[in-house]
Amino acid sequence: YAERLLAFTMPIVSEAAFQQKRNNDREPFGDGPYKLVSWEPNQKLTLARRPGTSAAEFPFAKVVFRVIPDNNVRFLAGTRGELDEFRVTRDQRSVAEKTPEFLEHNRLVEAPQFLTVMVVWNCRHPLLADKRVRQALAVAWPRADTAKRLYPPNGASLVSGPYPAGAEENAPDVAVPREDLAEAARLLDAAGLTKGPDGFRRRGRQRASFEMLFPASYPIYANISQILKQAYEKVGVDLQLRSLDWAAYADRFQAGEFDACPYANTFMPPNLDQYPFFHSSQMPPNGQDAGFYRSAEADRAMEAARRETDSKRRLELYRQVHRVLAADPPADFLWSVGQYWGISKSLAAVEISPVGLFHFLPGPLGWKPLAAPAR
Repeated sequence: YAERLLAFTMPIVSEAAFQQKRNNDREPFGDGPYKLVSWEPNQKLTLARRPGTSAAEFPFAKVVFRVIPDNNVRFLAGTRGELDEFRVTRDQRSVAEKTPEFLEHNRLVEAPQFLTVMVVWNCRHPLLADKRVRQALAVAWPRADTAKRLYPPNGASLVSGPYPAGAEENAPDVAVPREDLAEAARLLDAAGLTKGPDGFRRRGRQRASFEMLFPASYPIYANISQILKQAYEKVGVDLQLRSLDWAAYADRFQAGEFDACPYANTFMPPNLDQYPFFHSSQMPPNGQDAGFYRSAEADRAMEAARRETDSKRRLELYRQVHRVLAADPPADFLWSVGQYWGISKSLAAVEISPVGLFHFLPGPLGWKPLAAPAR
């Protein structure tokens, strides 16, 4: 496995020590500068600096992760100065910029994210099993205009395949799908879906309809779902929307119990191997191919890419994976986009990188109090 060396950037423990621990998930251990002190499910996790660790290098004696799933509750807590770092949604950005209390305690930071936003299709669905239908849906809506509307003021970086925007693994000869209602109609006609007097297509008596799940806690996904519903209707496809709380959404997605879902695939850079997400051996419950995508050509390309140890040849194989997944799409690959964060003005040395706020070293381990003693 060509990317195996990337695993050795993680802290390690001996096999003997690992086998002695029976509850590794709830009582994790390792050789990092902090250790888990307490875990209150759905409330908070508390870490403490490990004895013998340099207070000069790691000045915070304690780190507390608070679980606040509600966006508004989290934003208000951060605005009051009760949090040192917290996510700010797109809807909250403009409010934050105009709120004196927020600006008194925090600064607003936009960080890139090493991810690809997509709409994952369940290829077991009778309608979505047809490649031509998936291709038609990809050209049935104006993604460039949509990105500008949903992600003000900077928009989003469109992608044509599974890799984040700007990654060299993107095949330069694959174009981003553009809205083409005539082409969408041609593909749907070829798939045997005929428009009826009500404007919706049918194959025999079966109406061209499927359901999209989206998490209620992510307003941007609700907006995307509404836009797609209106766009699909123009080409005769009925999209039913269902909002779920995050836990229910995550369970349904991981089990592959959905027709379509908006989703952000986040990568641990620089590993962009698509095998865990789209190889046919990785269908639930074995892996993360939640849409039950199966393509012999894609399987061969992904297998070859992960075996190749020469970086230049592996890059071209990754680009071939891109070409295959763009031609026979398991998902509608949308864009990469940054994330806003509220960062307490009491923190110093908070930096970002091209891959975000956390996916690089030292990342948060390099943060320090601005001008206060260790706490």
